[in-house]
Amino acid sequence: MNETLTRSLSGLVYIIVLISAIFYSDNGYTFAVLMFIFAGISCWEFNRLLNIKSIRSYFQLIVLAAFTYITLATDISDKNNATTAFIIFASTTFITHLYLTYNLFKFKKVKENSLLRQQLPMLYVLIPFALLTLTPSVVNSTYNPYIILGVFIIIWSNDTFAYVVGKSLGKTKLYEKISPKKTIEGFIGGMVFGVISAILIANLTESLSITHWISLSIIISITGAIGDLVASKFKREANSKDSSNLIPGHGGFLDRLDSLIFVSSFVYLYLQIINYVS
Repeated sequence: MNETLTRSLSGLVYIIVLISAIFYSDNGYTFAVLMFIFAGISCWEFNRLLNIKSIRSYFQLIVLAAFTYITLATDISDKNNATTAFIIFASTTFITHLYLTYNLFKFKKVKENSLLRQQLPMLYVLIPFALLTLTPSVVNSTYNPYIILGVFIIIWSNDTFAYVVGKSLGKTKLYEKISPKKTIEGFIGGMVFGVISAILIANLTESLSITHWISLSIIISITGAIGDLVASKFKREANSKDSSNLIPGHGGFLDRLDSLIFVSSFVYLYLQIINYVS
């Protein structure tokens, strides 16, 4: 089968499954199940890249999934403790992502057998998926599918137009050491169309204000681009082009979701701030 056709069909299946899980989800449970399936596969791929043989992360996955389910099932008036815990989780992941960004631009490798390296499956993969699961339910403690759909649409728009603009107009390399094909022109193009998508989402859905959607689109564009570079650095260090070959034409789940994983803590904490000040 033609590679472009294969890539298109597998991408379409992914989008259909994802949108179905988002909208046909009683209080977010179906979406949560899908996210933790993705989390388990992505964790396996990440462990392979870093050559982590411990099964610790899979026990952490089970515990985190159970805690997330309990949080979704808890009555609104009793969610304060769980919310506080996830804000701590998000803050820890936020700090981890900042450190990985520092390592990226300093071109440093996370030390072998370090405590951080052993906990990266939890901090870099598992907690972000838990945060994505809870993201639609942050504002007013009510499940709103349009919030998480909006996040996905902004990422898709950003990735698509960063590629299109970069391929047609790109001349200045963004970070050639890690990703030779990415350009500053592509990054700017992706951000512009991400903002346009955010404006459309704000006008078509009763979810967040246009100001908040534009702010989120800028956050997603910047952190998503960094997240893609961080994932590329992990793969380069592992001498691997893709995290796996599970998705025809796309590589692995980690390849498909690397930007989303990286933006999760930033988006979750931003929505918590909105919820607090409103």
